[in-house]
Amino acid sequence: GTNGLGGRFAVSDRVEVLSREEGFVDAWATGTVVSSSKDGWVVEYSKFVDGNGQQLREKVLPNRMRHVPLVPSIFGVSAGYLNDC
Repeated sequence: GTNGLGGRFAVSDRVEVLSREEGFVDAWATGTVVSSSKDGWVVEYSKFVDGNGQQLREKVLPNRMRHVPLVPSIFGVSAGYLNDC
């Protein structure tokens, strides 16, 4: 895009956002990029709603974002059942 944020994220990307809220510091919340702005991205969270029951949206700086991993961590190679016979 032309917002100066580079090509790392795009609208409709599934992302995780690093929380700065008290009690949730260092927690990652899943959402979808819904738009870009001059200095950040607008993310709609998948599991959070506002007081009106609408999906919560927040403007987020790229340094608090990462793409959602393609393979959930619960399917890591350390799972014991992979080698059980």
